[in-house]
Amino acid sequence: MKLMWRILSSWLLVVAWWPLPILAQSALTADQQRAMEHITEQRVTTTISFLASDELAGRDTPSPGLRVAAAYVAARFRGAGLEGGGANGSFYQMASIDRVQTPNSGVVLTDAQGEPIPHFGLLAGGPIAVEASGPVAPIQWRNEIGDSRWTGPVLAKYEGTDSTRRAPYAIARTTRQLHEAGATALLLQVDPDHQLIVLAQQNRAQSRAANPRATTAIPVLLVPMDIELNGAVSLQLPAEQKVAEPVANVIGVLRGKGTELANEAILVSAHLDHLGQREGAEGDNIYNGADDNASGVTGVLMLADAFAALDTRPERTVIFIAYWGEERGLLGSRYLVQNPVWPLQQIKANINLEMIGRPEAGAREKIWMTGWEQSDLGELMAAGAKRVEVDVFEHPQFSSMLYRASDNWPLVEAGLIAHSFSAGSLHKDYHQPGDEWEKLDLPHMTRVIRGLFAGSLPIADATVTPQKSANRR
Repeated sequence: MKLMWRILSSWLLVVAWWPLPILAQSALTADQQRAMEHITEQRVTTTISFLASDELAGRDTPSPGLRVAAAYVAARFRGAGLEGGGANGSFYQMASIDRVQTPNSGVVLTDAQGEPIPHFGLLAGGPIAVEASGPVAPIQWRNEIGDSRWTGPVLAKYEGTDSTRRAPYAIARTTRQLHEAGATALLLQVDPDHQLIVLAQQNRAQSRAANPRATTAIPVLLVPMDIELNGAVSLQLPAEQKVAEPVANVIGVLRGKGTELANEAILVSAHLDHLGQREGAEGDNIYNGADDNASGVTGVLMLADAFAALDTRPERTVIFIAYWGEERGLLGSRYLVQNPVWPLQQIKANINLEMIGRPEAGAREKIWMTGWEQSDLGELMAAGAKRVEVDVFEHPQFSSMLYRASDNWPLVEAGLIAHSFSAGSLHKDYHQPGDEWEKLDLPHMTRVIRGLFAGSLPIADATVTPQKSANRR
């Protein structure tokens, strides 16, 4: 029985990776073959090792690292000879994202004689500025507030044991209770080497995403543990600042030959952002995002180089894009749909690349597409890629499950044929600091990108046009 099960399991694994029947496509032309030679392992290595380097600090949205990565992508598009797809020929489609930042100045804490009282600065500002004069009420940090009432600032010794990551949530919950009980500000006593002082410095140095669970209801000022506030004080605490941080999709356009078909386009995309850095942990703190999704952006750049190298341009326009904000909720692709740079009804297909650097066992040099049953794009891509001996297939587990999980989905919601193409899996380094470029299978990745080029050529040349399936969901 066990032997029969092993035989059956092996057969099922083979069937899972077995390529589906595909349509025939003519061989690559000499021009196309020469253009594909621009996709080399050396160029792939050069690109991915920069995009996933520690110097870009995980490409968080927004961050200096993401801006540098976007400038690099724009330079590559420019060098390939593409047109900018943004306003006035820019390679950037500019947007902004709302953030919050704790004020770094404007704090006043003095005694009754006007003498400054030492403090470590704001951990967080409240929704409004606070001014108060009079006594500060001492409270116990872990006490049950119950029916207690206050009309001004309160003082507590921080006795929490939460990690730096979880402390803001615990403090925010306490401030909401204090606010409901009438307190206007929290003076939180900490030792001079406490981790909250470092967190406060970070909050004042850079903006961060607004997180309702970590938003304080009243300002929180860190003060020394040994301080005594027995008499009246004067207190001025500024409100939390709202900041609009600039972000950008990076867009390059290779226009079609000049016929009527040049008004139609295919969109080749990938998200440029990742998770940034984690604080307060030992060891590697950078989420480099090599496979997720510097690998996809590398694929977009390689495809841009190859398409731009064609002596005979495709009939249709090819648009290349690197999105911001996928990890924050598909924000860049949603912005593109709401502010299209090309008429959406003229986009015949979106080929979105997501994690193409680390193949599953038995699936080297193979590509799977999400939402396989929703259109015939997978079959068309499979037919084209087969010419360079790369298989495109329906993944038995992930094709359906991950259809809505990447930047293709906002375009699907807008009525377009849009799918993500992957050549890997949700490996153990997914969304972990261990997602480093050195762990990628670069020969596999290079072959996959060549397969994507060969697969998309017939669509760009308008010899085939993807169609939605009758049974699409």
